[in-house]
Amino acid sequence: MYTPQRLFGEVRSSSDILTHEPFLERARVQREQAEDGSARLALGAYVVARLVDKLLTLTTDTAGREGFRWQLEAVRRHVSDLPADAPETAHLAGVVAAVPFENPVGPSLWKSLAAYAYFLENDGRLEEALETLGLAARAQGTETTLPDFVQYGLAAGRLNRELARWDVAMTCYDASEQAALQMGDLIAACRGHLGRGAVHRGQGNFPLARAAAEEVVRRAGELQLPDAQAMGYADLGVICSLQGQKMEALEAHYRAFRLSTDPLQQMRTLSDLAMGLCEIGAYDAARLAFQIVINSQSKLLVRVNAILELMDLESTVDNRVAFERCRAKAEEYRSRMSPSMTVDYHYKLGSGFARFGQASRARASLSEALAVAECHRLNAWYFKVEQTLAGLAAHRNEQPRHQSLDLSETPAVREMELGLREYATALAE
Repeated sequence: MYTPQRLFGEVRSSSDILTHEPFLERARVQREQAEDGSARLALGAYVVARLVDKLLTLTTDTAGREGFRWQLEAVRRHVSDLPADAPETAHLAGVVAAVPFENPVGPSLWKSLAAYAYFLENDGRLEEALETLGLAARAQGTETTLPDFVQYGLAAGRLNRELARWDVAMTCYDASEQAALQMGDLIAACRGHLGRGAVHRGQGNFPLARAAAEEVVRRAGELQLPDAQAMGYADLGVICSLQGQKMEALEAHYRAFRLSTDPLQQMRTLSDLAMGLCEIGAYDAARLAFQIVINSQSKLLVRVNAILELMDLESTVDNRVAFERCRAKAEEYRSRMSPSMTVDYHYKLGSGFARFGQASRARASLSEALAVAECHRLNAWYFKVEQTLAGLAAHRNEQPRHQSLDLSETPAVREMELGLREYATALAE
């Protein structure tokens, strides 16, 4: 029941020339951008993926074994010629070293592939990460334990969700939650439940998303699982923010920030808290929080999201120089953005242009955001961008500059700001 095929579908034939095409696409893009070293790494990743694919479909006939021996030696030579100082080279070399010629496939191979998939995800290469994760699961095959299945499912669900593949993501999260409950891993079960809620949120179904987050907050609180409760509060904060409940969102994010012991989760929550502070006019505290995230060792996409939000903040306070600085930094990561992040980038860019009085540039950016949202069925984003475009056509700016709300002066918000400054001071020591 809990097999890799349930998460990644049926195994494709290694003779299919389009197998592992995300690696080839990266090579094409980087070659066009004259990034020769990066293009070589992408091609290296492709030939390594093809090698593993061949291994997993290898037959026992002599001709097949000899052909594989030749392919293995060729890939080893190719990887040995890659830039030695690149972290990706080390991952590729580790995978190739774990590929056996005569012995059965062992744990070193699927563990090396899983580590490489995690590296690719952190670097924002979601399609490649999903391909590599699928190879890891296939390599482990019948040796896949229930805990490993849960981790594969959560990772595959997250990657598919970030790629706006809603149905597949929901299947992965549901399978992970059920497997986690079967083995008694309540934290993993909560993560699976929150993943399903995140899919609902991505599709614009906020009531179901909120119900999932509130269920995890309640369940984790009863079971005294602070990290799981922090994840639930973090998701609840996002939903409250989307529904316009500013103080409820801030309080939920701050609770998540204080409860969490996981550095990655802390940075995600801090970014969400910063967005809430920005909405109520606490700009200095919000800017500080975004800078903490940007300078952290968190995942690339988490840091890039903070850059986009800081770009939006700077246009809100009429700081054109800082806005352009953030825009230039965000442009460096355009090719690695997920569909929803791409929409967000164009939306915030268009909103910024509108605030600076550049209506034609604003309209072009918002139209691009609308096209991407429609293509990937990002319904909540589609309606938001559509309304902003309509407001622009009517010469209305729905996001006034330097908005200050009474909420920014409440004792609860002042306590949050003080806590953030203490946290930043501790990091600097």
